[in-house]
Amino acid sequence: MRRILGLVASQRKTANGEILTQEVAKAAGEDCELELIRLADLNLKLCKACYACLIPGKPCIHEDDLYFLIDKIKAADGIIISAPDYVLGPAAVIKVLADRMIALTQILDDLWGKPCVIISTYGIKGWEGYTLSALNSMARFMGFEVKDSHLFFGALPGEGIIGEGALARAREMGQALFGNSRSALGGECPACWSEVWKFPEPGKAVCPICGQTADLVAGETGIKWIYGEPAKRFEKEHLREHFHDWLRVKVQEFIERRKELAVVRNPYKGSTWIEPPKKI
Repeated sequence: MRRILGLVASQRKTANGEILTQEVAKAAGEDCELELIRLADLNLKLCKACYACLIPGKPCIHEDDLYFLIDKIKAADGIIISAPDYVLGPAAVIKVLADRMIALTQILDDLWGKPCVIISTYGIKGWEGYTLSALNSMARFMGFEVKDSHLFFGALPGEGIIGEGALARAREMGQALFGNSRSALGGECPACWSEVWKFPEPGKAVCPICGQTADLVAGETGIKWIYGEPAKRFEKEHLREHFHDWLRVKVQEFIERRKELAVVRNPYKGSTWIEPPKKI
């Protein structure tokens, strides 16, 4: 049996993401079994930016459920990530997990290339925001091979699977999990599938997620996008270079410049911080 792990970001029970995850897994093949983890049920602490995990072989200092989750991911043959769109972005637990990425790059080889499909749900047309781009980005940072991703409409629990074409699309995603990846769609970055673009100057576009560039050229039928060299930010060696080499250099630089930077920082110490009352 091939094991599929569904990572569900919604706190609602039997909600759209959970239902769609089950349908996607069902379409992946009769030889597949699905296990589900509700990410909000885990104890995932906020990254402290202490960089202790940059030391080779040293885990994150937090004693929480991060490595329980990673062990489950390691044991899975395929991953399904589902998250609702809240305030134009994915549910907050997704960002909490994404912020722990420095620790996870120590075990990049164990996660690299795991097939993954990504589900998101939203409730108002035109309010999709950057949710799917953020989910695709997190999965690629974790080293997963993103085979498909889709944004399903559905505000009410259960509504996401009954929309026109939703069930067929979920089944397509299930077949893609251990099959062929979809290609980038119109408007998506060809390298990372982000739907977000920056336009730093006339006739130029840059994907803020992976750095893919494009020239925008006027033609008889409209604007033509001519893409530059494929972006390499999510290639394994580039991820290693960023998280293992560049960050370690910055830590060493801070150690060497600590006294110099203390002169800048010290006048800002002693601010008044407001804290909630202690519970007795």
